[in-house]
Amino acid sequence: MIQKELAGDLELKWNRIQHAMQQLGADGCLLSVDVNLYYTTGRIFSGYFYLPAEGSPWFFVKRPNELSGEQVVYIRKPEQIKDIFTEKGLKIPGKLLLEGDELTYNEYIRIQHVFQPKETGNATALLRSIRSIKTPWEIAQFRISAKKHAETYAEIPSCFRPGMTDLEFQYEIEQRMRKNGSIGLFRAFGREHGYLYGKYSGRRKCRMPLSF
Repeated sequence: MIQKELAGDLELKWNRIQHAMQQLGADGCLLSVDVNLYYTTGRIFSGYFYLPAEGSPWFFVKRPNELSGEQVVYIRKPEQIKDIFTEKGLKIPGKLLLEGDELTYNEYIRIQHVFQPKETGNATALLRSIRSIKTPWEIAQFRISAKKHAETYAEIPSCFRPGMTDLEFQYEIEQRMRKNGSIGLFRAFGREHGYLYGKYSGRRKCRMPLSF
């Protein structure tokens, strides 16, 4: 489940979350949104990541079915989680943090019904604050990415030709980005967030969305 090269980084993140939970008097945190799953596990999967205020995390996976590792349990629906807690002798959280800003109302109520905690709290702001302080591994990734960007942008003056349209210029830039290692993945997180695919656009074209 956990990649060996990420084990140290993830453990540091788990410790930070647990410390924050303890300060809030929370007993556990259940995450299911992609950005938080990636942050806490190093991968995206369909399911839930549960971190108690003390102890090791649990991974409740619906898909894919080839994941394995310590405390990885396959489920079909969240209602099975409470039964697994009982079977494994895990403490049912009295105060449970959920992703209140991302879950739909029905999803939130469903999880509440599963655990029936005395109190729930919002994990969204907590995780957002923790994610804002980067780990040494994350900072190293920034440096690698910055080096690749610098190499790519150094090539841009040579690919510009008089008379090019902004779209043609984007083609040239993206071709060089792909050549230097970009996989072409751009991600924005947030209900009102978006992204521009391409590194250059005329101002007028930036004012309206483009479909491909």
